[in-house]
Amino acid sequence: MSEGASKYIDMQKRWYEGAASVSKYQSDHKIDNVVGSYDEHNNWPDYDKYLMGFVDESWKDKLALDFACGPGRNIVKYNHLFKRIDGADIAQANLNNAKANLEFHGIEVPNLYLTSGSDVGPAPDNTYDLVFSTIAMQHICVHEIRFGILRNMYRVLRKLGRISIQMGFGVSPGKAPYFENNYDALSTNSGCDTMVENTDFIESDLRQIGFSNFRYDIRPMGPGDSHPHWIFFSAVK
Repeated sequence: MSEGASKYIDMQKRWYEGAASVSKYQSDHKIDNVVGSYDEHNNWPDYDKYLMGFVDESWKDKLALDFACGPGRNIVKYNHLFKRIDGADIAQANLNNAKANLEFHGIEVPNLYLTSGSDVGPAPDNTYDLVFSTIAMQHICVHEIRFGILRNMYRVLRKLGRISIQMGFGVSPGKAPYFENNYDALSTNSGCDTMVENTDFIESDLRQIGFSNFRYDIRPMGPGDSHPHWIFFSAVK
């Protein structure tokens, strides 16, 4: 990893540890400084249709991994669709909050992996049928880091396993171009985002890693965001 990437990851880790440490999720009255629009995201229908639209009864015995799981919102929401959903996050405070959130909802706490900021943590190779992620990859304005994360997702997927990811799409002033390495960003979580200007950019990264069957949908922007559109994309190992 480059010195610039390490600098950026240190900033991100401090930001999320700080935001998560003053958040609480183990009640119906959340104090949320990480998701920002927790209930709005939970109710946004495009997640069901485009992020998880391919998941049917045949997935009940399969394993999933939520990258950048934060306080476990998606693990709680989609737990019923899988045998188990594990989580991975850059901040230990987020993982602590995810554990409390899951316990509050009566869900057995799964594996919760602390990442380096450029991987999916110590998740085992060739294990997951699905790796998914929302409102996370668009907050990483360093292409070098995002590419490393995608490569790590490939590592932990079983053969024919799938990724399903949401990002911001379209040219937007103030956001970093897709291939830029903005190592000097001073903030994250919408403080300094990246943008996907062209679907070919994502497909190129995924093909280099070894993914195939790239598919995508361009959709309206979701809650709490400022990108022109959202893109939901998937690919297969």
